[in-house]
Amino acid sequence: MSRAAVCQAGLGLVIAALVCTGCGAKTMQYSGSLNTPEAEYAKALSLLESGAHDEAEAALRRTMRLDDGFAPAYVGMSRLLLERGDVKEAIRYVHMARIRDVDYVPCWLMAARLYDAAGQYEAAVAEFREAITRDRDRLWAVESHFDLGRTLEKLERLEEAHDAYMEVIALDPLHLEARSSVTRIWKTLGPAFLMRLRYENRDIILP
Repeated sequence: MSRAAVCQAGLGLVIAALVCTGCGAKTMQYSGSLNTPEAEYAKALSLLESGAHDEAEAALRRTMRLDDGFAPAYVGMSRLLLERGDVKEAIRYVHMARIRDVDYVPCWLMAARLYDAAGQYEAAVAEFREAITRDRDRLWAVESHFDLGRTLEKLERLEEAHDAYMEVIALDPLHLEARSSVTRIWKTLGPAFLMRLRYENRDIILP
């Protein structure tokens, strides 16, 4: 075999070794990437949805250990504590979430739900409106407006509740709960309200 051929073969082996080494590094990196706050938080949410509160709490605490500044974990813990009936601790955790990321919209939504659960509806309305204002990309707009509408109904501010539900329908035309809420408000406020909507050229959504 000529010297050039030997060199070429040797170079090929070196390249192959480097490729294999790179593959190994990528595999290790992928394996390690599963141990992230995002992955652990996703696991915690799944457990919370299934009602496995103890396991969800353990996953949320692991998330916090991985990243003490990860605001979603504190919101998740607040939600878990509210479901357990520990409102005082739930409030503490939502405040901790805000300290870590004041622009994380679910912090404000969770605070609103805590106020609502405590019967402090005016405070809840203020928190929902703040969440809507901060949600520039409208990622949480449907749930924000819908929950705002429900709280406004508790305050008997039905026209404002109607407007909140209409925002939901504009974003999600198939939102059945919002549609049924609009129909309920129409029946309560009567024909005069519908006539005013038409006079003001405001949208009227058929149920």
